[in-house]
Amino acid sequence: MPLVVGIRFKDSGKTYYFDPNGIEALAQGEYVIVETVRGPELAKVAYPPRLVDPEEIVGELKPVLRRAEPLDFERLRQLNSRQDELLARCAEKIQEHGLPMRLVKAEYSFDGSRLTFYFTAEKRVDFRALVRDLARTFRTRIELRQIGPRDEAKLLGGIGPCGRLLCCATFLPDYARVSIKMAKDQDLPLNPAKISGVCGRLLCCLSYEHEHYVSVKSRMPRKGTWVQTPDGPGEVVGVNVLRETVIVALASTGMQEEFSPTQIQEATRHVGEIARSRNAEGITPVARMRSERQERRADQGQGRQGGKRLLRESINNPDVLEALAWLEEGIDDVPLEMLDEEDLTLLVDETPQPHSSPDDAEAQSQRPSDRSDDLAAFLGEETSQPPASPASATPQRPRRRRRHRNV
Repeated sequence: MPLVVGIRFKDSGKTYYFDPNGIEALAQGEYVIVETVRGPELAKVAYPPRLVDPEEIVGELKPVLRRAEPLDFERLRQLNSRQDELLARCAEKIQEHGLPMRLVKAEYSFDGSRLTFYFTAEKRVDFRALVRDLARTFRTRIELRQIGPRDEAKLLGGIGPCGRLLCCATFLPDYARVSIKMAKDQDLPLNPAKISGVCGRLLCCLSYEHEHYVSVKSRMPRKGTWVQTPDGPGEVVGVNVLRETVIVALASTGMQEEFSPTQIQEATRHVGEIARSRNAEGITPVARMRSERQERRADQGQGRQGGKRLLRESINNPDVLEALAWLEEGIDDVPLEMLDEEDLTLLVDETPQPHSSPDDAEAQSQRPSDRSDDLAAFLGEETSQPPASPASATPQRPRRRRRHRNV
C-alpha cells in the first residue's frame, strides 16, 4: 500500500494525494511546496501521511518538494499586491477589443511564470486576440478562465444571509446539488430573496438538513390527514419537524393543539380496542348487518338441504341416487347408460311436488321449472304428468314436452 499525504491548495478546495518524498513529520495545517503540472505551487497539508489502497489513487503521484519558508510567503504577497493594477489594465484591453466580459480576479502562480484572469460572461467569448495582447503587455504567460456565479462567490468570499462566512469560501469543497423541492420539504417560503445566496443561486445549506426532514416526516402523519388524539379526532394542519410534533385542528371545538406521534398512536390504539370490543358484542351497525346476513344464508342453506333430503328419501334406487348426486355437483359427463328406462322415469317423475292452495294456482303456474324439469331436459326424455282425479283439489303443474336426445 502506498504512503500518501493529503494536500489542499485552498481552504475550500479538494484534497489531492501527493508523495511525501521522504519528508518526515508532516503535520496537518503545515504549508509545503508541491510539484504540479503547472509548476511549483504553495499548498497546505490536509492530513498527515498515511497508507491507502492503490485503487484510491488516480493518476501519477506528484512529490512534495519541501516545506514552505517565510520568503515564499513574502514573494507570493508581492506578486499579488499588484492585483488592482492588473485588473485595471486588463479591463482597458477588454474594452478595446469590445468583449462582453466582467473581470473577477487576477492571480499569479507561485513562481510568477503564469498570470491567470478569472472572468464571467453570459456566453462563450472568443478571447484569443485578447490573450496575445495581454501577453505582450505583461511579458508573461496569460491564462483566461470563464467561471460561473458560484465560482465567483467562492473566489471573492463574503458573508451569507446567516451572518457567517460563505460555506463555499471556507470549507465546502464541492458545490451541493440543491433543488426547489428541498425548500418545499423543509416548509420554507418559496421566495427567491429568502432562499438564494449572494451568488443568486439556491442556498447550499438547503441540502444539509434535507435528509433529516424527509426522515422525520416519513414517520409522522401528513398534512391534511385525519388522526385520533386524546381530545378526539381532528385534521393535521401542520408538522413541526424540529420538535417532531403535529398540529391538529380538533373536529369538536375547531381548536388547534400540538401532539406527539406517540400520543396519536396511543389514542388510535385505545379507540381501536373499544371499537373491536363493541363489534364483538354485536352492538355496532356493522355487526348487526353481518349477523343478519349470516342468518339469511343459514336459512337458505337449510331450505336447500331439506329439499335435497326430501328428493333422496323418495328414491330408493342407488343408481338413481348416484346419478342425481353427480348432476347436483354440476358434472356434465354423467354415465346415464347404466340406468334403464324405468330408472330414468323414476329419476324424473318421482320428485315430490309441493302442495299449494287453490289461491296459489296461478302463482304455481308462473313459477320456473323445478329440478325435475331440468333433469328431464338433460336426459331428453318426454315426461308427462298423470291426469289428476276429479276429486283432487290440488292443481298440477303442466309438463312441457321435450324432444328426445341421444344420451
